[in-house]
Amino acid sequence: MNLKIVAVILLFAVAVGAALAFTFSQGGVEYRTFPELTSENYGGERVKMKVQVTAIESNFNPTIFTAIDLTPEDDASAPSRGRPLGSGRVIYEGTELPQGFKLNCHATVEGRYDVKRGAFVATHIQTQCPSKYEGQEIPPPPALPAP
Repeated sequence: MNLKIVAVILLFAVAVGAALAFTFSQGGVEYRTFPELTSENYGGERVKMKVQVTAIESNFNPTIFTAIDLTPEDDASAPSRGRPLGSGRVIYEGTELPQGFKLNCHATVEGRYDVKRGAFVATHIQTQCPSKYEGQEIPPPPALPAP
């Protein structure tokens, strides 16, 4: 076989292998909860969280809101199997909010927990269609009385 043809086939195989390796390394983002992110077991890796927005501090860039954990339906190790659920602050540093972003909406956020800021810093947010969760909202915890 011609040496040029072998070289082209080999180069193509290496390119396909590299593309597959990159795709699989980026696609392995795990779902986590707020308590898992604030534990000492979290190593700063990129994660996803399924949350319900309970308060919106700022709708401008960056968008800052408080959210509570929800059980991701497609996560085999769902919080119902003993994973703790919690709440926390989210800072979304993306350029544009999804159209369905509002109080009590369900969203999937992707990013990293920043210990210095004490918040989950999201670079991507996707809201769920309201018809899928309307009537299932978790009421926010009652406010504590002022001392």
